[in-house]
Amino acid sequence: MYKRIVYSKHLPTEQCGVAYFSALLAKYLSAKHVNSFHGFSQCDELFINMDIYEFSESEVSSLLNFISSGCVEKTILLMHDYRFTYLEDELVKKSNAVINLSGEPALGKVAGEKMLELFTPSSSEPPILKFKKINRRPLSLSFGFFNPRKKSFKTYISFYEYMLEKYPQWFHVVIVSTHVDDKSTDREFLRNYFNSNSILISEFIPNQLLAELISASDLGVFFYPTGIMQNNAGPMAFFSQGKTVLTTYGKLTPSSFKRFTIDYKNLAKYNLSNLHKINRLGSIAQSYYRSNLSWEVFIKELYTFMNRP
Repeated sequence: MYKRIVYSKHLPTEQCGVAYFSALLAKYLSAKHVNSFHGFSQCDELFINMDIYEFSESEVSSLLNFISSGCVEKTILLMHDYRFTYLEDELVKKSNAVINLSGEPALGKVAGEKMLELFTPSSSEPPILKFKKINRRPLSLSFGFFNPRKKSFKTYISFYEYMLEKYPQWFHVVIVSTHVDDKSTDREFLRNYFNSNSILISEFIPNQLLAELISASDLGVFFYPTGIMQNNAGPMAFFSQGKTVLTTYGKLTPSSFKRFTIDYKNLAKYNLSNLHKINRLGSIAQSYYRSNLSWEVFIKELYTFMNRP
C-alpha cells in the first residue's frame, strides 16, 4: 500500500504543465506519481491534480468511484483551473480538502471551509550545469503557448518589436510550448514574422534544459490578460533562480510582486541597459520566493491546513 499517491491525467513526458507540477509535488511528498489509479487498492492520501478540460466524463466518474470506495482515507483536490462544471463540483463534494491554485474566487462558494487558496511553486528544478554566456549580450527568455488567439499575443509582439528597435543589443529566446502530437504552426508563424537574428524561436525543450537557460538569462517575459498572479508557474521558475520578470499587473496581482518585477506599461520609462538594477530586482525576487513561494512553504501550508482541528 502506498501512503501517498499523486494523480494527474498526464505524465511529464507528455509536455504538460500540470504533470510537471504533479511530479515535483510527488517528490516533495515522497509519494507515488501516477496517471492511472487502477491497480492501487488503498492509500492514506490521494492528491488529484486536475484541469477538467483534460478529463472525459467517464474518467471523472472512475475517480469518483475510487474516492467513494473507502480505499482512500483522505482525498485532496488540487484545482489548477476552475471551469464552473458540475463534474468539478461533484469532485469538490467528495474531497476532504480543496486546494485552489486557480485564483478563482467562485470556487470558494462551492468548496466552503475545506478550501485553501495557495500559490503555485516553480515547476522547474534547479539547474545543474548553470550555463554562462561568453559575451555580454543581455538575454530575455519566455516560454508558453503563443497562439494568435491568445489575449496576450499582441503584447508579446509589441514587446519584441520594441526591443528590436530600442535595444538591438538584447538577444531573445522564445520557447513555444505544445502538447505531444500537437501540429501547431505557432513557432513557424513567429519565426517568419520577426525574421531576426536576435530572436530564437524554439520548440519545446526538456524541463531540465529550460532550467539551464533560465540560469543564463537576464530577464523573464510573461504577459497575462488579468495580470501576473501567484499561481503563474513560469515567473516562479525565474524567481527561484534570482531572476526578475517583465510582466503585466492586474487586480489580483499581489502588491508584493511589484517590488521585484517590471510593469510592461512602464517599459518606456525603464532603462533595460541597466543590468545592475535588473539583477538587483532578481535578488529581491529570489529572497521573497524562498520565504513565501517555495515548495517547502507550499507543503508546510498544505499540511497545516489538512491537519487543522
